[in-house]
Order: sequence, then C-alpha cells, then structure tokens
Amino acid sequence: MSPLPKLSIDLTEPFPTLKDAPIIEAVIHWQAHAGKTLESEALRAELTQRLPDYPILHSLHGMEIAATGAADGSSALFHRTQWNGFRLQDEQNHHVAQFTPTGVVFSRLSPYAGWNSFQTEAIRFWTIFLELAEPTTIQRLGVRYIARISLENNEQPSHYLNTVPLAPPGLDLPTDSFFHQDTYQVPGYPYQINWVRTIQPAGADLADGRALITDIDVSTRELLQLREFDDLSALTP
Repeated sequence: MSPLPKLSIDLTEPFPTLKDAPIIEAVIHWQAHAGKTLESEALRAELTQRLPDYPILHSLHGMEIAATGAADGSSALFHRTQWNGFRLQDEQNHHVAQFTPTGVVFSRLSPYAGWNSFQTEAIRFWTIFLELAEPTTIQRLGVRYIARISLENNEQPSHYLNTVPLAPPGLDLPTDSFFHQDTYQVPGYPYQINWVRTIQPAGADLADGRALITDIDVSTRELLQLREFDDLSALTP
C-alpha cells in the first residue's frame, strides 16, 4: 500500500466569497458540556439581557421514553420531557443559535455575508457560553457549510461534481436522485471531514425546483482542555 500523501494546511490562505454564493446555511458548533448546572429561568434572563438583538427566544425540549415489564406480563410506558436549552433568532432571520447545556450551535442563513462577520458573531455566543456555563473541555469543534445549487430541466449533477453514481450497466438512464456520503480522516491533523452530496427532488411549488445539495462538515477529533489555552480565541475556527 502506498503511503498517504503529505498534506499541509496553510492557515493564512485566503478564500474569496462568491458574489452569489449558493450557501443556504453556515454553522459553527462547539460541543462543550457545561461545567455547572444551568437553570432555565436564570439563563433566559441572562440571554435576554446580553443578546437584545435576538428577541426571538424559545425553549428546547427533548422527550425520554422508557418501558418496564413485570413478572405477571404487564408493562408500563413512561415518558419525561426534559429542558435542553434555548433557540435564539434575530428579527431578520439571518442568524439562529442554540444555547444548550452541551454547547453552542450558531448558524448563518442565506444570504451568506462572508466568513469574518459570521465567525465574529459566532464567537460572541461562544464567549457568553464560556462565562455562563464554565465548560472545562471541548469535545468537538466543527464548521459546516450547506449549499443548494438549482438544477435546470434535464441538467445533471455531473456538471458540478467530478464523480456521481453510475447507472446500472446496460441502462443509459439519467441520474434522478442519489445520496452519497464520504468521511475522511485528515493525515497529520486531528480533523475529520464529512461530505454529503444529494439531489433534492422538485417540490409541489414550482419555485422549489430540483437541486443539488452539498454538505461539508469539518470537525476536530481530539478533546481540547480549556485550561491549556491562555488565549481562548485559539479555540475559534
């Protein structure tokens, strides 16, 4: 087996922002469990005070379901609703954030304005999480981009992708839909890349036509101890 190619990542390399970038959502996710208990009402008050430009705030809840059985053959089903943090949104519906006991998920929706403004606003939420939740480690730091490229009638995804699923031998058929996912470990770096390509079928609304969806998620694979960093900005993407 031939050795893996040497990969070098240049952190100073600039990437231009396309004028009409097809990005429908950009996400930064810090998975970092809170170092103390977060109380719902106290956290709501803090977020309302610190983030007045995010007036839309909703509680997040999850449901836990369990079943038990007895020797006589009877059974019982239990369910419990658990508070899982808050979802915040600005009035323009450009930014959405989840502030939970297990971290921060920050999203920039379409139109995508560029990396600098996106990262700056995400770091704002991360800084507040550090102050209020006091995490000690980051289990996962990820950056994700989802793009939607409209396909014209009979246009094939091969116009945009170098590799697409092939039709069965002997059947000269166009590709109507597919779902393809690849996961890569980056040699020499603690990073993992998850890359999804799929076709979104045309909807009932003619404006919601057939489209190619690409979803790229780059994340860390190693636990990060916050105490090892004097400058917490080093933990930003």
